[in-house]
Amino acid sequence: MPPELLPRPRLGPPPPPRAPRPERWTLSNGLRVLAAPRAGLPQVVLRLVIPAGSSADPAEFPGTASLVGSLLTEGTRSRQADAFSTQIDRLGACIGAHVGHDLAAVEMVLLADTLAPGLELLADAMVYPAFRAGETERVRAETLDGILARADEPANVADDRAAEEIFGPVHPYGQPVWGSAEAVTAVSAEVLRQFHQVHYRPEGSFLVASGEFDPGELARILKREFAGWHGTASRPAVPVPDSLPRAAGRRVSLAWGDATQAEIRVAGVGLARKSPDWIPAAVANYILGGSTITSRLGANLREEKGWTYGIHSSFADGFQPAGWGVETSVDIEVADDALDEIHRELLRVTQELVRPEELRRAKDALILSLPRAFETPGGVASRLATLEVHALPQDYWERLPARIEAVSADDVQQIAAEHFAPERLVSVVVGHTGEGA
Repeated sequence: MPPELLPRPRLGPPPPPRAPRPERWTLSNGLRVLAAPRAGLPQVVLRLVIPAGSSADPAEFPGTASLVGSLLTEGTRSRQADAFSTQIDRLGACIGAHVGHDLAAVEMVLLADTLAPGLELLADAMVYPAFRAGETERVRAETLDGILARADEPANVADDRAAEEIFGPVHPYGQPVWGSAEAVTAVSAEVLRQFHQVHYRPEGSFLVASGEFDPGELARILKREFAGWHGTASRPAVPVPDSLPRAAGRRVSLAWGDATQAEIRVAGVGLARKSPDWIPAAVANYILGGSTITSRLGANLREEKGWTYGIHSSFADGFQPAGWGVETSVDIEVADDALDEIHRELLRVTQELVRPEELRRAKDALILSLPRAFETPGGVASRLATLEVHALPQDYWERLPARIEAVSADDVQQIAAEHFAPERLVSVVVGHTGEGA
């Protein structure tokens, strides 16, 4: 007698994201604090966000913000660089700064039972960096080496040229965060100190804490360690970029020696992160190039043609409309054909409604990935920081699945017409000398 087959299980609704609602308070010096305690993993992630991105660079010294961020953990007034690093290691912690166009952030990851000494070191780095000559010159040399090395990589050159083509050489989003070799060479330690003095202030900044800790204890330590920090940090004014790249609809080709691969970027102006169109744009982008295998671009150039190991597209987030673009690398011999296929897919998504199954697959991918974003203290800190930076509603993450579900095929086509139409984009090809500049 054949075994009885059980009915196929039916999928239930996806679990909602478990986005914590943090406790909030403001220190007497104006620093905003978001505390999201969660027991279970004896780890704490601290993310201190300051309005000190490269948009605040002095006009004559691009790269200042990046240098200051790199020097924060290279010694303080009371600790030499090696002593600071040794104490971080003894705590089993790590600390690092990231400087973007809009903001700077310093993140520290430490064990729960080292919260007090960890916060002492974080405050020391933020409030009292020393900018000693030895460390300043070493970091300057490392930065210059990085700029030089970047110019030797076709992929990096393609990224940088695409940004410049989208925003122009004057807009902050069109310039590399790390600045130019000339400016990094010329900027003085005094300029770096002055930048820190003006922009690294508590009022206008905020701290996110996520992990295993007691909020009351956190508040007491913060009050003690940041007692000497005062002043207001103003968010730098970032101009609204032009709606079209200066070479919209055209191709910019850069030769590259004996290159066998061509780096391709097809890019244009995207959306501000706070835009009400951000969610339909995320769905539209996923359908076009959000997955290197199942998206239209991936299915065409990677799976069907076999021209590339990977191709994807994405929107960058920013205070103002940042970039959107496609990026891939292909053999020189198929560069022209690959660019033609990319343009064909871009045109098709602007002219035809997406199929219901494509729309469903994109929604499922975005919704089902949400719970994973809150599994770790670092993930929680990152998502809470996003809400705070862009003044998004506190229930944003809980409402996000429903808002994704509400996106229609018409919404996707509208986003595509506004952001994916080839005549609104510039194509940058590095490693190939076909048509164009």
